[in-house]
Amino acid sequence: MIFLGLGWNSRASLAQAQGCIAQALAQQSGKELSALAVPAFRHTENLPLQVAKWLGTRIVWVELAAMQQVNAQCHTVSARSMQHTGVASVSEACALVAAGPQGKLIVPRCSMNGVTCAVAEGDI
Repeated sequence: MIFLGLGWNSRASLAQAQGCIAQALAQQSGKELSALAVPAFRHTENLPLQVAKWLGTRIVWVELAAMQQVNAQCHTVSARSMQHTGVASVSEACALVAAGPQGKLIVPRCSMNGVTCAVAEGDI
């Protein structure tokens, strides 16, 4: 199963997210997307709902503590993300947590216009 992790700043729009997502999904092997994985601490924002609707997929809300537990598996370490959340890369961590214990990152974080995306594959 394929999970797309998403991170964004408060000014990010759906159009900006679409560009980053297209770039990330183009780098994976063309498997069907299972879910969009996003940080639960951003649950009051509309962007994940817009993205999930555009992608035609469900949302997995990922808790901060679970994201912090996969820091060692993240390929990217963002100083800004570490300072604000204690997470190396929000998008990579979300994708990894959603993919489950055997999940692995297949597309490291890409960043575009205030949006970050990463793709992980897992058995869940």
